[in-house]
Amino acid sequence: MLAGAAPANAGAPSVTISASATAGAAPLAVTFEAQGDAASYHWDLGNGDTVEGPTAGATYGPGLWTATVTATAADGSTSQASITVRSEAVTLVPAAESRYGKPAVFGGRIVPALAGETVALYAGGHERATAVANADGAFRLRLPHVRSSGPYEARTGVAASTPVALRVHPALRANFIGAQAVGGRLALAARVRPAAAGTLSIRLYRDGVLVRKSRGGAAARVPLPTDRIADYRAVVRVEPAQGWLGVVHVARAHVLCARHSPGSRDGYGDGLVFYGGGGYQPLLSFAALNQLVLEQRCGAVRRLASTLLSRAVRSGDAVYWDYNFPFQGGPVPWRSGFAQAVAAQALARAGVMLRDPALTAAAAASFRALHHGLLIPIAGGSWIREYGFTGQVILNAQLQSIISLGSYAAIAESATARRLTDELAGATQRLLPSFDLGCWARYQLGGGAASIHYQAYHVELLRRLAAIRAEPIWRRTYLRWRRCLP
Repeated sequence: MLAGAAPANAGAPSVTISASATAGAAPLAVTFEAQGDAASYHWDLGNGDTVEGPTAGATYGPGLWTATVTATAADGSTSQASITVRSEAVTLVPAAESRYGKPAVFGGRIVPALAGETVALYAGGHERATAVANADGAFRLRLPHVRSSGPYEARTGVAASTPVALRVHPALRANFIGAQAVGGRLALAARVRPAAAGTLSIRLYRDGVLVRKSRGGAAARVPLPTDRIADYRAVVRVEPAQGWLGVVHVARAHVLCARHSPGSRDGYGDGLVFYGGGGYQPLLSFAALNQLVLEQRCGAVRRLASTLLSRAVRSGDAVYWDYNFPFQGGPVPWRSGFAQAVAAQALARAGVMLRDPALTAAAAASFRALHHGLLIPIAGGSWIREYGFTGQVILNAQLQSIISLGSYAAIAESATARRLTDELAGATQRLLPSFDLGCWARYQLGGGAASIHYQAYHVELLRRLAAIRAEPIWRRTYLRWRRCLP
């Protein structure tokens, strides 16, 4: 060989690559090593970095990465070897929110995508659902029943997502249990599931008034009084523990009269009031019905109202309650506008109490009867006939009818009844001076002084009118007449 001559070409160097890992969770740290007979090695790691030498290292984010080594022999000849690394990342996105015990759907993506790759949903160290990724790496995991707010994570064979929490409303049950009837056993029962999701806050209203507040615990049972008719409303909230959402439930109960009241008949029989040895007295019977409603005597109200309906006389769109005994030489039977006015009030009240539309309809028909000969046009208004067969202008009947018809108008929301009430009140104000004897009243217009019994009744009626009507004449007259009572 001549001095200075180049050695014969021995051919390209041999080179192979080994890697500490070719797949794994991102960020994936990989160490590469080149084996062969080359004089030098140059690495292009695929991520923009280059390294000289037989070994190299890189940390890869999500994706497919190719590392290439170029081996150079002493004579300058080269050869290359490459290896591909899959650095995998899984993302998991929970549903916006869900409810305990209901399904929830999670979305996510695997990068780099590998069609057909299996992904599983884990919570509490247990697999809860599985799915297969699409060609673009997207997947959907359906959790059949939500039992906790998490954390949840998605896992493949090599990687796992960052744990995420699911916004979950706990399950809240709040309802009234027991008999919703006067004298029954009624309670509010409330429970939150799971118990760790939060504590109960209860606000209980009776007829719109807050009567009880309680807080704490995952379950509650609140007994309720059923001594009277009432509407209950419970607002139950869950004050959520960390990781849970709140929830609110409103429950309602109506304590009503039982259809068939247990026990005795309260000593009332059918409740009708009779006049001496004669027939029954409609006015006093309806006054008794009013009183039973005020006392909330369910069974007695139902019996008396039913009995009175059975005695009603229908004529056109009106119903009447006839007096079947003679009085002051008048005809038999006869009718009273005073009785009809009190009937409208009492039946309307009973209809509301018993939730009975038949009683409500009867109240309206009783009111309509007043316009069929039971009103006297007088003093620019109207006066109620206490006795349908006379034209007597009697004070106590008028005062009581103003109160009764005002009550009926409010319950029935009747503009017609309100107008008639105002007509009665207007006529009374204009004629009241004609009844005034100083500190006493006449029983009827043009008559003598009322008995002490009727005068006491006048004073009580004026007191009640002063409380519900704005005109000052009621209070002034009440105060003056009251002074003369013994």
